[in-house]
Amino acid sequence: MRNVATTLAGCLILALLWPAPAVAQVGGNKINYDRFEWKVYHSPHFDIHYYPEEEEFLEQMVSFAESAYLKLSEDLDHQISERIPLIYYKTHPEFAQTNIALQEIPEAVGAFAEPFQNRIVLPIDEPPDKLYALVLHELVHIFEYDILFAGNIGRAIRSNPPLWIMEGLASYLAGDEDSFDQMVIRDAVVNSIVPRIEQLNQLSFLTYRFGNAVFTFIESRWGMEGIRNFLFEYRKVLLTGNIPKALKEAYGLDVEDFNREFRQYLRKRYLPTLLEKEEPAAYGREIGFKRPGVFTFGPSVSPGGELIAVLANRKLELDLWIVSGSDGEPIRNLTRGFTNDYLYLTAEVFKGKRDVSWSPAGDQVAAFARKENRRLLILWDARTGRRLKMIKMPGIALQESPAFSPDGRRIAFAGNVGGIYDIFSYDLETGDITNHTDDDAVDSNPMWSADGSTLLYNRRINAFEKVFTVSATDPTRKTQLTFGESSDIMPAYSRDGSRIYYSSDRANGIFNLYSLDLAGGSERQLTDVITGAFAPVELDTLGDKNVVVFTSYFQGRYRLFRMEVGPPVEEIAGADRDLTPVELRPFRPPLRLTLDENEKKPYKRRYQVESPSLELGVTDDGTVFGNSFLSLTDLLGDRRWIIGLASVSSFSRIDIYHLALARRTDWIYHAYQYEDFFFFPVAQTPSVVVVDRIEQRRSGISAGIQYPFNRYYGLSASLGVSDSSVPVFETIPDPMDQQQSITRLVERDFQSADAGLFFTGDTVRWQQFGPYHGQRFQIGALYSPEIGGDGGTIAEYRMDYRKYIHMSRRSLLAYRMFGVVSNASETEFRRFYTAGGLNTLRGYGFRDFVGDRVFFQNFEVRFPLVDRLQLPFGSFTSIRGLLFLDVGGAYFEGGEWFDQETGLFVFKNPNPAPGDPEFTDAFGTPREAWDFWDSKENRLNNGVASFGAGINIRLGFLELNWVFSRRTDFSQTDNDWRSSFYIGNKF
Repeated sequence: MRNVATTLAGCLILALLWPAPAVAQVGGNKINYDRFEWKVYHSPHFDIHYYPEEEEFLEQMVSFAESAYLKLSEDLDHQISERIPLIYYKTHPEFAQTNIALQEIPEAVGAFAEPFQNRIVLPIDEPPDKLYALVLHELVHIFEYDILFAGNIGRAIRSNPPLWIMEGLASYLAGDEDSFDQMVIRDAVVNSIVPRIEQLNQLSFLTYRFGNAVFTFIESRWGMEGIRNFLFEYRKVLLTGNIPKALKEAYGLDVEDFNREFRQYLRKRYLPTLLEKEEPAAYGREIGFKRPGVFTFGPSVSPGGELIAVLANRKLELDLWIVSGSDGEPIRNLTRGFTNDYLYLTAEVFKGKRDVSWSPAGDQVAAFARKENRRLLILWDARTGRRLKMIKMPGIALQESPAFSPDGRRIAFAGNVGGIYDIFSYDLETGDITNHTDDDAVDSNPMWSADGSTLLYNRRINAFEKVFTVSATDPTRKTQLTFGESSDIMPAYSRDGSRIYYSSDRANGIFNLYSLDLAGGSERQLTDVITGAFAPVELDTLGDKNVVVFTSYFQGRYRLFRMEVGPPVEEIAGADRDLTPVELRPFRPPLRLTLDENEKKPYKRRYQVESPSLELGVTDDGTVFGNSFLSLTDLLGDRRWIIGLASVSSFSRIDIYHLALARRTDWIYHAYQYEDFFFFPVAQTPSVVVVDRIEQRRSGISAGIQYPFNRYYGLSASLGVSDSSVPVFETIPDPMDQQQSITRLVERDFQSADAGLFFTGDTVRWQQFGPYHGQRFQIGALYSPEIGGDGGTIAEYRMDYRKYIHMSRRSLLAYRMFGVVSNASETEFRRFYTAGGLNTLRGYGFRDFVGDRVFFQNFEVRFPLVDRLQLPFGSFTSIRGLLFLDVGGAYFEGGEWFDQETGLFVFKNPNPAPGDPEFTDAFGTPREAWDFWDSKENRLNNGVASFGAGINIRLGFLELNWVFSRRTDFSQTDNDWRSSFYIGNKF
């Protein structure tokens, strides 16, 4: 349950608003599946952390890191004074378990660097040239942090450098742009969608690509000195974010001039080539999904050619669809609806890999999906969408590109074992796995020949992908089919096996479709598109024409096209082809260092400050609540101290956590002290009721464990001791009439042992606006027997359940059910809880309702209103609306309750005489015990409800909420609308 620390900040506020046991609610578990025994190697500038299973790569990583440092220190004319920690993992699934980042790390995140301890964290399962570029990219961030922040945590926290600077410069100096990246830029230029630099601050693929292009433009115009000048000028205005001033000082240009010249640079760079190219529609007819923003890619054709299996994001999440081969009309969504059986379907379209395969019998479709820390091979029934098999492959990581054999018995795929990619096949009958290439090269994109004797695949040579075949029974019998210094990707046999189709970037770095005649050796270029064409697969044969489907990137998305192959753009006869193999040149970094065995040391734990956090809220009655926490962590994030300070009004809470996260089971040690309050009548006369804030205090220590069953569900348990000052009811003689008794509220000390057990779950999917679909819950109990003081034993039972159901891409239904019960062995002694205000029971005051039984339900419809509202002083983003209904109440175990209308407490008559009422208020007026519903009148009795509408606006880390509500008992409704404003997060 590795999101413990990130959850604690919100839980500290919730704990004040709703006093909770020491075990925090956790969901969306991040799990340590492996145990790492860390060591460290001290190179001239780095402390490189590794574990024994990857020690063989240590010398390579030292050379890569020091080579990257040498290059960047020269490029930026800067030296870093502190040593740089570099932590590397053998594979991405192991990297995803790092505790340095407590949130889930998706496969799309290849590495990261963070500014507080200047750490670089990355996997090393890329080809050597790409791995070196990855090290360069992350090391640029360390240089950026050092130049901009100069080791000042305050500058790092208060500043917000735009992503086009941070990621664009890293991509540019790393030289990590490939033909896919250039394709995106060309597409933007030809379609006139080049953004302004002010718009490049969203975490997206375009921000990376255009950020790179901006620095390419700067270097072409002002040289590397121009890049350095801008970076140091921006450092001067870092805290104000005044990009226009930095541009003016560095280049003498205002923002408008800079944007204009940048667009002109891109047009001059790309338009001459683009004028000679065609749009994809010039070669084929677009079929399939044509909605804006919907990607369609990865085609695999049914044996008869009448249907196509594709991946598409028509329903927001990526799904596996069956569409018509003639017009692309959707036939069936095989993965319809959200599922918790796996996280997501894997897609490698931007890496030039195939993702889907259709069985030769036409009854099954295969794809890979991510579940926990691995990928599963999943088979679906092509007719019904029923999931047939989910196949685990222990020991193999990052599987991709499934391909059925002609007899349907085996599925070939590419996979990573020990950091090396080979072509494997899985026997569906026996479960046996065979390695078909078994070499040190990076292999991908397998496809079987018609007789099953050979496999067609991609092999990486230097920085290029070439097409090879290999015998299905002998890994040493490999044959190279394409040559030259270009990448030829995603090869596929024609239906009759006489030719292969593939995509190549040999012409101007633009991927286009080619075919190769296997008998005569002639090669034909089939398309000459502006952006790129990929994944060709033969659909059918019409007379002397072959029909091919392919995907092409155009106008910002991947689209599906059907093409009748016509005259070639260019044809090269077999006798004229240059068949000279490209010399295999192992990648070498500029520096090649040897290891000094004396610099290998065991890892020693020391703690440093990580990013502090601050949250602020205001209730609808003006009560201010806030939360801040400071995290101290060891370099690997496995041990953490978290100090949390929270307050509501003048009442505070202090929490100190120590987290041990290195194993699957998390250990959590907790010391705390908090004060809490609620409103209660403390004095009353026939004409006046005085309501005051009654305090509760609690301090203690506990030790707990959290064990995740899987990513979604887990169990938490804790043991501890606490000392409390708890308000209790006390019956005393009435000073005015000794024959009568009165009940008052007094404080008692209570020392207890505390044992908690909670079941937690979180299957929520999130969008930028918040939770979107799924459920979160915490159900459990805290048992507190007395070990000192007065009071006996207290048992708390708590449930917090939240459900989200998506209605459209940006609207949803949200539901919450909360309940807490405190039972005591002595009836007058219990813990108190409150409700009201904020987003609990809207239309009522903050903490209006108090009791040892508190519950409420919230029903909401959430929908978008305005995406962006630009104002002279700034802008608001993601303005959303909601309609709501709240129902709930609070009372005490014996049926006592606090009457909001009169301000009086209704309690049991302690010594009733014959005929006296069982319940009275402080004035002796007969009253009834608390009852939620009046069944005779069909309305709420003591329960309360409200309904209304609201607006939610996010401003930085704050959420602003305006709510308009009316109270109702479901029989009558108040005429008056009540409005309230509060700052705080929605449930």
